[in-house]
Amino acid sequence: MKLQCNRAALYEAVQLASSIVPSRTTKPILSCALFKADQADQTLTVIATDNEMTIKSMVEQVQIETEGDMVLPAARLASILFECSEENLELSWQGNICMIRGKNRSKFDIYGDDSEQFPALDIVLGENVIEIEAGILRRMIKMTSFAAAKESSRYALNGILWEISGKNLVMVATDGRRLAKMSGKLLSGSVEQTAIVPVAATNILDKMLHDPEEKVKISLEENRVVFATARSVLSSALVQGRFPRYSDVIPAGCDKRAEINATEFASGIRQVATMTNDTTRGMALEFTTGRLELTSSTPEAGDAEFNLEIAYDGPEIKIGFNPYYLLDVLKNAGVEQVVLEMHDGNKPGILRVGEEYLYVIMPVAL
Repeated sequence: MKLQCNRAALYEAVQLASSIVPSRTTKPILSCALFKADQADQTLTVIATDNEMTIKSMVEQVQIETEGDMVLPAARLASILFECSEENLELSWQGNICMIRGKNRSKFDIYGDDSEQFPALDIVLGENVIEIEAGILRRMIKMTSFAAAKESSRYALNGILWEISGKNLVMVATDGRRLAKMSGKLLSGSVEQTAIVPVAATNILDKMLHDPEEKVKISLEENRVVFATARSVLSSALVQGRFPRYSDVIPAGCDKRAEINATEFASGIRQVATMTNDTTRGMALEFTTGRLELTSSTPEAGDAEFNLEIAYDGPEIKIGFNPYYLLDVLKNAGVEQVVLEMHDGNKPGILRVGEEYLYVIMPVAL
């Protein structure tokens, strides 16, 4: 096997592969990526798996001189390609050694493994395929994934609920203290489906999305989801379990509404959050006509206060929130104004971004 390729293009594919391979495994072959070079089609394919997820990427800007397969440690190769400054590289395979040569000074010999030991994999889209613009999909991932539980005994909370109805996709994530819900329009598809997609899979999918106008194909089967872009295909097992009835969590009767400049709101929260600690994580929001006062107080640290003008003409209300939960939304909001809806200081609030996004956040004691 021998080929010439662009270093940056190869690094992109190997980086995706290394994000899937497990750092610790009883099967060393799973810490590697499989490289398949096809001379007739002049294609180089990089495949990696952890037995739950599998990714296959096509490397652009490659010239295959001799075809073949090789298996290399993904993380180590990614490190080499990241540090190497060569524009183009030559890869050749002899025995169990991959020789990487740059035109100028770089030279690496990496020990690989037998490709026959690599798991046999075939990633294909299912029968029911939907399409969505990459830009919309990426925004939906960024606005919901942070709200999913990191490690919960209720396994369903470790994923993002996907609800497909006609040409509408809804994503919902919650960790029990907050809930993020966003809707987006599909380009094609008319199926009625529900599934819980692992956050780990959506995080890798996010790295696959470069061109916001690209069409992403998605198929949801009984136990698996497949995502396909022009250069990569990702397959993942679905999270098994029952997602909570999220509609019951969205509070009704939030009759107090404030319109707030998103940039100023985020700046104020960051400043006031400097005087919170890991125990309290509490910030007070006090609303009066046309004004919002953010405050925090920690006995061992001190006090902080920030005032900003807002559009609000309701009664005075004071409520406490975790500042970092609010910042998770605001840093990705991408809009000038956000809306905060409340009922009273003891009930959850709703932060809205446009018409398609809502974020329920539980109050904290002050």
